[in-house]
Amino acid sequence: MFSYWAYILVGENDTGKTSFQRNLVYLLCGVRYSRLSCNVQRTIKHPRFPKGIETLSVSNRSYQEKKLTYKSVANYFSGHFKEADLCFLSSHSRLDDVAEMIQELRKRYYNIAGVFWSNSDGEREREIAGLSWDELLWIHNPELNNSAAIDEQLSRISREFSEMLVARAQSH
Repeated sequence: MFSYWAYILVGENDTGKTSFQRNLVYLLCGVRYSRLSCNVQRTIKHPRFPKGIETLSVSNRSYQEKKLTYKSVANYFSGHFKEADLCFLSSHSRLDDVAEMIQELRKRYYNIAGVFWSNSDGEREREIAGLSWDELLWIHNPELNNSAAIDEQLSRISREFSEMLVARAQSH
């Protein structure tokens, strides 16, 4: 039996969350974006993904960056969130917002993983890690000063993560 998964990427600006999502859309759906729109849903076309896992959605921007548009977490989920077999949401390190996201996702029967980044690791992130997650994931993403090196590092991280998703999907 398949379970739906939502991954909440937790970290401050310049963590790599947006590039990571853009890379995942390319790796899993075959669509390359130079600039990814918000709340995109695509069909998964990866050749090793099993049938029944068909859609991927990504929020792109962190909830807080679009809060003027969304108004509240509940409003985001009722009017902007794109349900899919695999979902990626993004949030700055704000405990109340992430806790509300988890509750909204639970109402939709998602398993929820918190995805934390080594280059955005502090007291707020550790507090958020204590919320009611089904799984916690840690991405080693050391700070770099060269934009080409940053892009390559995020590409590698995205490839490794997408391979993990493929392996998990095949075992369900």
